[in-house]
Amino acid sequence: MKLLFLISIILIVLSGCPVGMGRAYDAFQGQDRTLPKILSYGLEDNSTFAIVYDRVVYIAEAELDGKPVSYDAEGTIFSIPLGRTLGRGERCTFSVTAEDTLGNTLRSSFIAVGKNPDVPLTLINEISIQGTGDAPDRVELLFMEDGNAAGLMLSDGTAEGARHSVVLPDIDVESGDMVLIYWDKENKGSETITDKGYTAYVIEGGSETTLSGTNGALILYKEEGGSIMDGIVYTTGDDPDSDGYGNERTREAALLLLKEGEWGGESVDSSLVTSSRVIARMPGGWDTNTADDFFITAPRKSTFGYHNEYHPYEGS
Repeated sequence: MKLLFLISIILIVLSGCPVGMGRAYDAFQGQDRTLPKILSYGLEDNSTFAIVYDRVVYIAEAELDGKPVSYDAEGTIFSIPLGRTLGRGERCTFSVTAEDTLGNTLRSSFIAVGKNPDVPLTLINEISIQGTGDAPDRVELLFMEDGNAAGLMLSDGTAEGARHSVVLPDIDVESGDMVLIYWDKENKGSETITDKGYTAYVIEGGSETTLSGTNGALILYKEEGGSIMDGIVYTTGDDPDSDGYGNERTREAALLLLKEGEWGGESVDSSLVTSSRVIARMPGGWDTNTADDFFITAPRKSTFGYHNEYHPYEGS
């Protein structure tokens, strides 16, 4: 079955044999003791969860965040009502217990995030990667159209290799609005900044670590487990052990962005970045998925919370 929508899901098999053990066979009873396998899974919409098994099973139990879901069916393809509609970006745990005709039972749990059909085109707009207590690490995102930010995920690497990810909350935005993320420090200012008719929403990233210094990458996903919307790779280019990317995490992120067509050419040269000189996108949301989209600002010319202005660093 083709799922209408695919959500970000972590499958946790709570019972069963280790992968690679092969088919177990009971020589005395002549019965197949392998567990059912899940072939596909996901939200059909924000009120229905779909699962496909490799054999006929009976759904013995289903729960949403620990609360029972009324459902009684047998087969291989299931569309299970959640009992309510998930909000945009809302996280929940969906659990299901399936039993095949021989009594083999598989209990699985999924982390699901409510779909957001109104995600706007969004770009990484400005980055502070050499933060201090007074000028902490921050990332600014620019919305290029009207929509809702719920579920957008910013990671400091690939989904598997990132040290930290930030999932944006349910915020209605207009074209030109921004989100300013304080990566690892508490925001001591206001929750919004308004200028020239645009709004910047300030949120805390909650990371336990800073960004990756002058060798790193950021990837913006449309949702957890979803497609890539934007990305940036920045390096000093002086580490031959990882193809000039500085570390393996940055290298893996760069290769993913290159593969997905969200980056091309050389990395942004971050060798001149300091706490007062940051990486900024060219004004107006210039976007070619290359280092040409960005420049290093002159000292104390960052514009976090405001639209970018072109004040490049001209030193050496």
